[in-house]
Amino acid sequence: MKVTVQKFNPSVDAEPSFSEYDIEHWEHMTLLEALVLINDTIEPIAFDYSCRGRVCGRCAMTLNGTPCLACVTLVDEGGKNEVGPLTGFPVVRDLIVDKTRITDKVSRILARQRAFDLTLDEVKAPVDPDLYKKLEPLEYCARCGVCMAACPVVQMKGTKSFIGPTGMIAIANRFYDPYDQGDRVVEAVQNGLWTCTECGICDEVCKALEIDHLATWKDLRAAAEAAGLKPVDA
Repeated sequence: MKVTVQKFNPSVDAEPSFSEYDIEHWEHMTLLEALVLINDTIEPIAFDYSCRGRVCGRCAMTLNGTPCLACVTLVDEGGKNEVGPLTGFPVVRDLIVDKTRITDKVSRILARQRAFDLTLDEVKAPVDPDLYKKLEPLEYCARCGVCMAACPVVQMKGTKSFIGPTGMIAIANRFYDPYDQGDRVVEAVQNGLWTCTECGICDEVCKALEIDHLATWKDLRAAAEAAGLKPVDA
């Protein structure tokens, strides 16, 4: 099986190059397994991974131009396997990109906003089951960046007009959080809630199958509309 990998070291290379490898293929071989095989038996490739099971999000990259997680994406024995770094992010080396612009922003969003510490009564109080059903799936977001690389609005306009699916999921996480006191609806609107075209590509590429992005956007938009925050042209 042939695999083509983009190689690039920004500190020494003027532009990316491409190396083709001919490797053994086995049934249900993942892209991550192919890269590990190349790295261990042919030559070093810079790529990142940890959990091997769609939890850590570190193995995000592109296969034939489509953003994916290498640990759960199968390679094609007789077809094209062109591997590159995640689009829209600065390349550190080969298939490793710098995601700090996502992770730093999401960390700030996920900081719970409260005027006072939680009381014992609040901690003991049961959480609304319906609310928990909406909140719990969002915890599966690994901040891998796959949805950001696939989002046409982010790729065309950047994150200043739309924070992107990863950031909006983080806002929704605290929007559903019964202990958070921040105005997350205003935060969502300020970060491009109405800029999203609801194309659904984020749902298509996201490997956290528990998350329903469009249903989450619908809840946020309903809350924004109820608060009088729906743009006239939306």
